[in-house]
Amino acid sequence: MPEGTQPSAAHETHETYETHTPQPGRAPGQAEISKHPEIWFFGGKGGVGKTSCAAAQALALAEKGEATLLVSTDPAHNLGDLLGAVGGKPCNIAPRLDVMELDPERECDRYLEAVRQRIAPLVSGERSATVMRQLELSRHAPGTSEAALFDALVEIILTPPAPLENEAPHYRHILFDTAPSGHTIRLLSLPEVLGGWLEGMLGQRRRAVAERSLWLDSQQASETPGEGAPEDPISEALEQRRTRYAALRQRLSDTRRARVILVSTPEKLPCLETTRTREALEAHGLAVGGLIINQCLPEPAAQGAGSPPSTPHEPQADWVATWREQQQHWAARLEEAFADRPCVRLLRQPQLPEDRASLAPLVAQFTAFRPWSPAPAASSCGCAAPAR
Repeated sequence: MPEGTQPSAAHETHETYETHTPQPGRAPGQAEISKHPEIWFFGGKGGVGKTSCAAAQALALAEKGEATLLVSTDPAHNLGDLLGAVGGKPCNIAPRLDVMELDPERECDRYLEAVRQRIAPLVSGERSATVMRQLELSRHAPGTSEAALFDALVEIILTPPAPLENEAPHYRHILFDTAPSGHTIRLLSLPEVLGGWLEGMLGQRRRAVAERSLWLDSQQASETPGEGAPEDPISEALEQRRTRYAALRQRLSDTRRARVILVSTPEKLPCLETTRTREALEAHGLAVGGLIINQCLPEPAAQGAGSPPSTPHEPQADWVATWREQQQHWAARLEEAFADRPCVRLLRQPQLPEDRASLAPLVAQFTAFRPWSPAPAASSCGCAAPAR
């Protein structure tokens, strides 16, 4: 285990990947990875180090030879500040590691343009001008930015881009660096919320179309006997979106391939918020895969022979000792709340991460981390499945 990483012994876990029969020409034992990558969301309270942890984990996976895409959905653009110029399309920053940062303004423009193109054939004249004006005003309406980011997230998860390097046909992992907890919960719960809303909208639209068809049949029965009901592009659009949200919901509910990794610091407020966040995520059917307790103070260095005697009552020593004691209390509270999940304590580094090079100590600590995965179901004969 790399120095500075303190996992709980009871939290050891292993990770599995879907594999298929190797294709001719592949090296012996080299399995073909499923085209559906594992999805890891890094979430937590603002300021606890989500971006640094997500970036370090992505680099650790890439260094092990696993093609990885790191995506930021945080409007604060911290990932670009840490790794340099990162845009809205994947860019390669290291072997087997591509990075992209979703910009809310750009995604909102793209989202509204797609809506505009879908609406344009359905309205004309004065009504068209009114609809387009209202659509432009909706840019600043509550929820528009979230809907645009969610649409981009759906696209990345359901139809991920191909890795920029040609070594692998698909990403093995897609990691998301998310905004603070409340925003993340809203974003990840949207498939469930919007799915129900679309079901209602689709039902209402179908009833309206059916009633209109009955009226048209009564008016045109003599002119066009046997002609079917006209196609309804609005119902088609609603059905397509409902299908996509259902597919996303299924993908996010797959606890073997989609998890949320929560990041906290050993302090009261982050601890309490992290516990509530887990409850909220699991209430929406999302799996929490582990906990990173970040910025833990190291134990005091042992005093060697011949060193000057310590002065424990100096103000600075008292302050650090009190801080360390407080951290130990809240770290223990977090580990108790996440006793059934992998927990890793990351020691506070002398220098906070400012660029890719300064992430090296964190990358080393993330090399051995594996999120929780549910145990395989027992076989149909009633025998226990072999341990992984």
